[in-house]
Amino acid sequence: MIFAGIDPGSETYAISFVNEMGTVVYYNEIPTSLISHYAFSLIREIDRKRPKLIALPSGHGLPFFNVNKISEREIFLMTLEDPNKEGPLRNFLHSSRLLTNAYTIPSVIELDSVPLYRKINVIDMGTADKVASAFFYRTYYDSFVLVEVGTNFSSILVIINGKIVDGFGGTILPGPSSAGFIDGEVAYLLHKYAKITKDVIYNKGNWERGKEIIKIIAEWYSSKYEIPIIVSGKKKNELDFGKKFEFKFKEAAVGSAYIANALGGGIYRRYLDMLKSSGTAISYVRLKGWEEIISLTRTL
Repeated sequence: MIFAGIDPGSETYAISFVNEMGTVVYYNEIPTSLISHYAFSLIREIDRKRPKLIALPSGHGLPFFNVNKISEREIFLMTLEDPNKEGPLRNFLHSSRLLTNAYTIPSVIELDSVPLYRKINVIDMGTADKVASAFFYRTYYDSFVLVEVGTNFSSILVIINGKIVDGFGGTILPGPSSAGFIDGEVAYLLHKYAKITKDVIYNKGNWERGKEIIKIIAEWYSSKYEIPIIVSGKKKNELDFGKKFEFKFKEAAVGSAYIANALGGGIYRRYLDMLKSSGTAISYVRLKGWEEIISLTRTL
């Protein structure tokens, strides 16, 4: 038996296949710029290898939703993008609907192991691919802080006794491209006199400040729980702390395949409790006017 997982990176989509014992048997990367047009062919290529189960790239996540049941509403919840706008993840998920054995995976905010009070008024505590990276390292460590430094976005996940208990996502932390947290007064002025779009929050990142904040948070959790810090991702060497490993693959892609392995009854099924989840990425916002956003999603 083999199991497949996909990491939807900013620069490349990585596809990994592992067997029931967790050995990587196939790995490939495709430029993300090609995915919108290549998605259907890529899905057919994955399906031809006859995996028992596939863990889909899931963006902001959904708790193990069968691809056959995905509608426009579920795609919106995973992408948080205009339903009429094409993009790599949206097109890949649409093409995936020809599969019968593929499932979404949760992001951090949907995990039952994260205390409710940490979820309030937050969406991005770490996307589904960051959960997959944490699952990968969970096979090596019980407790750790995972700092992932991608091409554009960074994240921090805190894993205690095999459970993710906290997370800070790429649109919260200033990154190489991500603006990160936005001052409420800035958000007010942008909303009043311009627009807050994805282009606004995905640009003008203050990476020097981001590195400071990441180090402060990661080292605080490391000290509090006496656990190691693991730094992964393409730009991991730009941080001067933490354990770093050299793999010939993306940890998120192999971790995603490990999740498929766990769901399909493979060797990693003993770690499946790590992924107990419920709700959606937009379930925990309590700001005034948010009820209207929730009601709009029901019409999709």
